[in-house]
Amino acid sequence: MSINSESLRPPSLAQHFDAPEDYTGHFGWLCGYSADALFLDDATERFTRLTHSQRAHQGRIALAAFLDPGTPPISLPDAPGAAHLPIIDYAKKPFRLLHAKVALLGFRHQENHSQWRLRLLVSTGNWTRQTLEESLDLIWRIDIASESLSNPDVDIRKNCADISAAWKLLEWIQQLFDVRLLNASAHGHVSETMLAQQQVRQWINVCSKKANGQPRFFDNRNKSLLSQLPKKIQADCEVKRNYLAIGSGFYETSDDQQKPPEVPLAILKTLRDEGLLTAKSEVDLYVNPNACQSIATSLQPLRDSGITVRPAAIPTIVFGEGARRSLHAKFLFSANSRDNSNACTSSWVYLGSGNLTHPGFANKMSSAAGNLEAGVVFAPKTLCWQKNKATPEHQVVTNLLPIQRGGDEIRDVSKLNAGPGMDQRDVIYVAPPVTWLVWHESDSVRELRTNDSCVTDFEVLDSAGLTCSMTKSGFQWCEARPREVRIRWKAEDQNPEARIPVVDQYGRIAATELPAIDIDEAWWQLADFPMPPDDDDDGSDGGDENEGKNNKKGHSVPIASYPIRQMMDLIESIAAKQIEVDEIDWALWCNRLEQTLGQACDSAPVKYFRDALRLNPLSPLRHQSFRPSFADTSDSEPGKLYDEMLLRIEESWKVNELSPIGDSK
Repeated sequence: MSINSESLRPPSLAQHFDAPEDYTGHFGWLCGYSADALFLDDATERFTRLTHSQRAHQGRIALAAFLDPGTPPISLPDAPGAAHLPIIDYAKKPFRLLHAKVALLGFRHQENHSQWRLRLLVSTGNWTRQTLEESLDLIWRIDIASESLSNPDVDIRKNCADISAAWKLLEWIQQLFDVRLLNASAHGHVSETMLAQQQVRQWINVCSKKANGQPRFFDNRNKSLLSQLPKKIQADCEVKRNYLAIGSGFYETSDDQQKPPEVPLAILKTLRDEGLLTAKSEVDLYVNPNACQSIATSLQPLRDSGITVRPAAIPTIVFGEGARRSLHAKFLFSANSRDNSNACTSSWVYLGSGNLTHPGFANKMSSAAGNLEAGVVFAPKTLCWQKNKATPEHQVVTNLLPIQRGGDEIRDVSKLNAGPGMDQRDVIYVAPPVTWLVWHESDSVRELRTNDSCVTDFEVLDSAGLTCSMTKSGFQWCEARPREVRIRWKAEDQNPEARIPVVDQYGRIAATELPAIDIDEAWWQLADFPMPPDDDDDGSDGGDENEGKNNKKGHSVPIASYPIRQMMDLIESIAAKQIEVDEIDWALWCNRLEQTLGQACDSAPVKYFRDALRLNPLSPLRHQSFRPSFADTSDSEPGKLYDEMLLRIEESWKVNELSPIGDSK
């Protein structure tokens, strides 16, 4: 949060995905009611620190998104690195709508790979551009650093409890969705996406073991949010408060125009029955005047119940003068107010996905009557009602929540509109029989193959929408390798279709074409491992860049004019680099090395060794002295992985049957 005397600029929803300084996003999960490609592409770029083209080139999944099945599918080409995963069995979904809006993100230090960060986001807004540009929403966030867990204090242990509770929800959601794509691989490659998931899961487990206390995070799988609310408040302070603000982007509808909405009144009754709100408390109910459902016709009954209806406030210090935002946030705020004091004492806040309706807040999750919802209840410290000389902007409650003190009250029914009801969306996105196809190309054969030979009851459609011919091993493809393809299958009396990604020979998912490179370029793609190669999509011809690259981060590979010298420089540099690679990154290194050297298969030095010298220039890389100790022989799994990778490169270069360097034959 950036604060000065003129403005208060909290991060936008997308900016909360920004990697901490010296860290990059490793893997993360998110769930929500809806998302769009524009938001996910922006969020993934912030998370990974990689541009759209870099992520498309890399072909790895960094964010897994579980969305309500009514959300149209978001493709990997549109948001590289963000996988929108489909539900497995819509008919058996245990919720009315998937409405919870939660993200759990893992970041890894760029240099010290033993250091990591976990971040939990609980949002009231959807993962969409509309949320960024038009909505008035709220978000709650915590971050945990790995080094803080060596001697965690009470607050850190509470954060760990929240991480653990959120992970239990996300882990449960994964059982309902098709996650096969997260383990996609091809041709013996280890899935980089799977490795990243495993590491972040390990970090979450470390946090869970340090958890202590009641989590602030909660969901409604077993009990409604309303029934759990008192206990969450009492965990911090059990005193009665004399002020309550109620806000929601959607309220219940009613056929009885004089009947006030039931859920806000149920909240009042629950808080008073539990001794958390005074009998004559001041109660403000905040609405979007243009769409507030039954509030629009029940002003007088609400007033008779002691509730004042007000328009949601748009904090000018955050959004500027004249900003137009529609209330979408769902929140409760309660505190004690005194005439002679500016302090908000004993304050607590609920924010989350649950609208103040029966399916959103008063019911537990069910297929017919309860959405899947999640939220948090927390107790902010040192809040004040109004700005004064002694109060920083970030402590003024009206700068942090869309409420006002003593401001506009809506008394005229004509100033309110019920607005449209909740959109009823058709089921759009369910799991297809296969979630990816593997590209195979050799000589004149171009095929798309499935990794599951048992799944055959589907068709692959070419770019013209025509059915591809089946072969013994897959589907014939007469065009260049696609990033994704359309498939069609039978389901009862329908023929649904879906677009699924294609995995290339290097295990890259829906990736762009790899350009041919020379030997010197190959090294610069490896020099900064495990960081990805620099983004070269700047339109330059690279004419003067190689000179600067020779000293990049201390690496030095002379650009030689002779192919033997060029090749030997590359082999020596690879050997020096790989003996320093951490075991945790070994599979990733093998993938990067195979991919990069595969791009150089037609370079002049490779051709010289293959055609003129009839030697295998990669043979020195098999020597133990050129390998880390944990992979020095094929007796270990890392060593076996390395040897198999080298063989595939040798086959790609067509040097696998040639004599090794130094052979006396």
